[in-house]
Amino acid sequence: MYERRAAHDRRWLDEPRVQAALSPTDRSALENLCARLPELLPHKTACLTHGDLWAQNVLSTADGQPALIDPAVSYMWAEVDLAHLWTTGPPPEARVFFDRYAELTDLDRDWRERMPILQLRQHLAVIAQSDDDWGAADTVRTTLAPFRRITRT
Repeated sequence: MYERRAAHDRRWLDEPRVQAALSPTDRSALENLCARLPELLPHKTACLTHGDLWAQNVLSTADGQPALIDPAVSYMWAEVDLAHLWTTGPPPEARVFFDRYAELTDLDRDWRERMPILQLRQHLAVIAQSDDDWGAADTVRTTLAPFRRITRT
């Protein structure tokens, strides 16, 4: 699982916009983070997920019932779907969803701390595909900061 997760994150590194937005130090920090994924992310079983879940995929029917659209299903770690949904700035009421999800699954209490790492792929994709990255490059640099190696001369 970690190898696939790392491959997803590194997949964007050769894209011209990512090359322009991230310094060699940033890209090296991403490599360092990817190498540490087995210690940073708990082992979880893959499952069928939406694959690209974000707040705009959750709508309501005419009678107010929740509805989920745009199923880009994939077989991966469920927490990645939560990371996608969490990235889009959920409203305060959404906390009910996340709390209930945690209650019904084996989601541990540290899941929110892992979100920045799990959101990297999304942010890198935004940088690679958009002229305006909406702050994604700054978010990536912030997430990567602990993984920069300090070299002493």
